[in-house]
Amino acid sequence: MLNPATADARHLLDGQAAPAFLVRPDAGVLAANGPAGALLAAWVESPAERPAGELLGCLNATDAGCGHGQRCTGCPVRAAIRRAAAGEHVLRLPVAMVLVRGGRPQRVELRVTAVPATADGRPVALLTLEPAEWVP
Repeated sequence: MLNPATADARHLLDGQAAPAFLVRPDAGVLAANGPAGALLAAWVESPAERPAGELLGCLNATDAGCGHGQRCTGCPVRAAIRRAAAGEHVLRLPVAMVLVRGGRPQRVELRVTAVPATADGRPVALLTLEPAEWVP
């Protein structure tokens, strides 16, 4: 597990086979499970609750930062996180992202699931990012 927030977060995250994150409504990553480590390009540099798009290496977050770029207002991942933190469930939403790997953009297709959770008594989202072709 990367950057564990609480014992409850560890339990939630470790039970996921796909990359899973515990995130605040503003997309700040509080914790992540082992499978998520491969996706988190910037985790080693500065894991302190940075926004998911920056940690994932999202192309749209490279200029102004995650949530501040021109394309960020319509980001389906951020919208799913906000909806889950507000009590809704977002299940296997198809999303295409462009992640920067080794200085080169790479398109990835994912299924995004975000469900309500709590951390230290505050509403957060449990976010999973499955490869689109992965079938449980």
